[in-house]
Amino acid sequence: MEFQILSHAGLLVKNKPGKSLICDPWLVGSSYWRSWWNYPPVSPALINSLQPDFIYLTHIHWDHFHGDSLKKFPADIPIIVPKGNYTRMKDDLFYMGYNNIIELKHGERLQLDDNFFITSYQFWIFLDSALLIECDGVKLLNLNDSKHMGLTLKQIIRNHHPIDFVFRSHSSANERLSYEIVDEPDAPVDDLERYITEFAQTAKATKAKYAIPFASNHCHLHKDSFHFNRYIQHPVLVEEYFKQHHIQSPMAKVMVSGDSWSSETGFNISDKDWFTNREQLLADYLQQQSESLEKFYKQENQATIDTQVVADYFEQFSASLPFFIKRYFKRVHFTYVLSAGDSAKYIYQINVSNGRVVELPADTKLDHATYPIQIHTTAFIFLRGIEFKIFSHMCIGKRVFYKVTAKHKRYMEALNLVFNAYEYDLLPLRRLFTRRSLQSWLMRWREIILYMQFVRDKVVYGKLDIEKYLK
Repeated sequence: MEFQILSHAGLLVKNKPGKSLICDPWLVGSSYWRSWWNYPPVSPALINSLQPDFIYLTHIHWDHFHGDSLKKFPADIPIIVPKGNYTRMKDDLFYMGYNNIIELKHGERLQLDDNFFITSYQFWIFLDSALLIECDGVKLLNLNDSKHMGLTLKQIIRNHHPIDFVFRSHSSANERLSYEIVDEPDAPVDDLERYITEFAQTAKATKAKYAIPFASNHCHLHKDSFHFNRYIQHPVLVEEYFKQHHIQSPMAKVMVSGDSWSSETGFNISDKDWFTNREQLLADYLQQQSESLEKFYKQENQATIDTQVVADYFEQFSASLPFFIKRYFKRVHFTYVLSAGDSAKYIYQINVSNGRVVELPADTKLDHATYPIQIHTTAFIFLRGIEFKIFSHMCIGKRVFYKVTAKHKRYMEALNLVFNAYEYDLLPLRRLFTRRSLQSWLMRWREIILYMQFVRDKVVYGKLDIEKYLK
């Protein structure tokens, strides 16, 4: 068998007869409104060589479920997705024109060819998944962004031990770095070191032979997010962590786009160094993509908003909320500050409890005593959040900036969780009790126990100790 790293989270696996599977093929262009780009770039020759027999998509985030990349493959190619409580992945694929969608239940094993099997393992309230690949006697655990731990990780290890390769993300892909605590400017908003630490802890728990830093091989090129490159925990930092902590098993191996391993010849890794002189290489990359970026900047600057569209969306959103969530947000207002070029600006004050939207004058003085929760982004991104029902995606791109007081930060964090629940079909609450949802959660009973353990730890000890669930 052979596997090859394709991109940020793209993985190709082939068996000896030549059947092939691709996971999460983001191969071309950018993601999250020109913010995320593959790093290093994917070779056009590599892209053109791909003729997979199957595709597996771990979850719906755009750096994994990438529309422009999927369009490179025929409409009848089998696309495999996790079968969770909601149908959005399948529905979106049908909408895009794909007609051969296979849903795998949690723990379900599917045979792709002789000596070629995959098993899907779901995790997290807002559906993510890992994929265990068995190919010609080699076992690869593609954890990707999923944070399996405790009983859920033990289930995978028990079912598939020994594991040869484990792949997992190792850098921030959330909104934490996008917070500015206006009355506590020195307050930390994220612990960057923990991402690599948890990568190492998870890798050791799997007892795999090799650990591949994966699903974090990206950079930021948009002018709003380029400065976030300094926070990315790239694969060489993971390798250095393993050396500093004398972790020899599993062995950390840096592999980037184009690198491969086969059961016959072992590793085939390019000698191109993408990380020692990373700042210059990023500057070169930015220059190479300048025409595409400038074209997009013009498109963003031309966005205009119809206030009625905003009002209709939040009226529907508010109607889906249960009473206790409405009560929590009753006296809280969220102020969206939306730019469209240098001159145009839209300001909306929104109460999600009742769905009321008030447009404020563009020259409103946005002091934090009056407006303690401000969300700054572009009109273009805000409209896409409404159009595609993806407010839960907006913060991932590092192009939405939260300026909040320390007292009110919790409300913004809570709203992002509620957006996720709304867009992952957990709201209205009746959706939790569909046959599909109940079946999904019954299969994932180990995960429910894990959440109960989290609650116990928080109540008894006042904090979550993730490390103990990764032993």
